[in-house]
Amino acid sequence: MDRFYYSVFGPFIVQFLELKSSLGYKYHEGGWALSLFDRLALEEGVDQVEISKELAEEYSAIRPNETGKTRNNRVAVVAQFARFLNDLGFHCCLPKCGPVKNTYFPYIFSREQMQVIFMECDKLKLFSNNINSGVYAIPAIMRLLYGTGLRVSEAVTLKYDDVDLTGKTLIIRQTKSGIDRMVPMSDSLAKVLSGYIPCREHLPALKKADTFFLKPDGTPISMDSVYSWFRRILYKANIPFRGRGFGPRLHDLRHTFSVHSLAFMSESGLDLYYSLPVLSNYLGHQTLRGTDIYVRLTAEMFPALLKKSSFICARAFPNLNTENYGTN
Repeated sequence: MDRFYYSVFGPFIVQFLELKSSLGYKYHEGGWALSLFDRLALEEGVDQVEISKELAEEYSAIRPNETGKTRNNRVAVVAQFARFLNDLGFHCCLPKCGPVKNTYFPYIFSREQMQVIFMECDKLKLFSNNINSGVYAIPAIMRLLYGTGLRVSEAVTLKYDDVDLTGKTLIIRQTKSGIDRMVPMSDSLAKVLSGYIPCREHLPALKKADTFFLKPDGTPISMDSVYSWFRRILYKANIPFRGRGFGPRLHDLRHTFSVHSLAFMSESGLDLYYSLPVLSNYLGHQTLRGTDIYVRLTAEMFPALLKKSSFICARAFPNLNTENYGTN
């Protein structure tokens, strides 16, 4: 969606976003953060292209019901914009991010729990009169998330033409990094997706949609809908939900895929020192930093298995620091 900017910074915000876009960045959240800054500058009556210390501090203040991480994300965008203006010769103070302590620890489902989750997925039924529900696609989506480690945003935006069931590959285009990647899938997952296609082809509004997972009216299934069904599945599977921010989260299926994949590769005789880059590339991480936590998580869940790892593998990865843990 195109945004409009009305303050004195407006033309420069557009120029900044165009620069980011030309470099291959997807800046949807950045546009939102800059629109907040643009609105603040308009309300404060700023009439010169200059970010004063007071304006920077006011923008950096945490908003009601905002987490520290969300605040830092929006502040970091405007800090980049301020550097951009400084390079153009304008005087701008950089808004500063505040400290964030991430206390969330990933929930790793056991293999037995995943079997129960899949059983409950297959039992799902409509519990309201909403005939436009995407419930029939949920069993395939849950297996896709666990079987490939996709982010839920990548799963719900997956295009029909990017699913190659013959070659057993997926092309993921809506990625966090903005870089497309190809993801192989197992024979069993390809079979699941093949079983979903006949249901999709009988949808009355199929002709107007190119997304793989659809609701009966032909619109894509939303992330909120998948989250809602996931919570219901957890309840049916007798897996306690500890509350918002405590999990288990839907994103934990990605973490579970990663840990179970490392365990499988180790069981197959592949040293974790060599398997970690494979997993990192598969997940779409730009560096190993976002992936090396899974070695420690695997060690906690499969201690006997990890004893077979080499000495160099044990020395290659630092101890787990949950404060620096991200949501890749």
